Amino acid sequence: MFLQGQKVGKYEVIRSLGSGGFGSVYLAKDTWLDIKVAIKVPHKQSAELYKLLKEPRLQAALNHPNIVRMLAAEKEKSVFFMVMEYVKGPTLEKVLEKERVLGTDQAIDYVKQVCYGVDHAHKAKIIHRDLRPSNIIVSEDGTAKITDFGTSAWLNAVPYASTRIGSPPYMAPEQFLGKAGYQSDLYSLGCIFYEMIIGRPPIFDPDPFKILEKAQQGKITPPRLKNNRVPREIDALIMKALAPKVEDRFQSASEIIRELTLFKTRKAPDTAEIDDIMIRIRAREQKTAALCWNCRRPLPPRSHACPHCGETP
Repeated sequence: MFLQGQKVGKYEVIRSLGSGGFGSVYLAKDTWLDIKVAIKVPHKQSAELYKLLKEPRLQAALNHPNIVRMLAAEKEKSVFFMVMEYVKGPTLEKVLEKERVLGTDQAIDYVKQVCYGVDHAHKAKIIHRDLRPSNIIVSEDGTAKITDFGTSAWLNAVPYASTRIGSPPYMAPEQFLGKAGYQSDLYSLGCIFYEMIIGRPPIFDPDPFKILEKAQQGKITPPRLKNNRVPREIDALIMKALAPKVEDRFQSASEIIRELTLFKTRKAPDTAEIDDIMIRIRAREQKTAALCWNCRRPLPPRSHACPHCGETP
């Protein structure tokens, strides 16, 4: 819809960043502030203004380092567009296309960051409903940021969002049935975690109805059976996030953060434990040190003469 070099109000289009099911995104320059921004232009321009404003209003209500900031919503020459923070870096989808499988520590880092963003959104009563690798951007400094709130919903005095929408490989069973709630986002997080350490989503089928059937029946192969390097605790965490029943899953993103933090703590011994190990090692070395045959004093390791009396061993 926009061309390279085109001026749209105070914004100068630099190049296209990509296009999805709901809109096209461009890199642009705010000529007043002299900064780079991302401009999203919805495909459906004929909708009423209040409908077009739904996404930017939801995203603008969120202010978190793990969520792409919404800066403005504008209309220029009958074209409605949103102006967002520009995050230089690939999507998690592109990272996985290159690496295929991530190490456990890196996957945990990304999941924790996304969980912080999700937790912030849920506390504002907003569910994303389309968490997937292509909607997570990894900046140059390694910060994971959630983007694309086009399918999001505000749960104000209602238990779930009734519209059936999302990306099937990452959708919870109840989301297929038009009952997406907070735990539906956590199911999607489980799918993303699974994909990062295995290389594909837990249920991958071109037929959405088959995905729904397998998800409802819990027909998911535990990641540890596909990759025995996956720690048992992480395997259990992912399978809990992917539980078919909402009540059997984690009930908040903060619960996942807590479990991952505990896992990292158990994995790495604390400073006191390391100090204790070093003391015991030094004590063992001292007990087994060789003695000079003449003066009976300890000899330094690999010494050729006693430093005390000068005799050779």
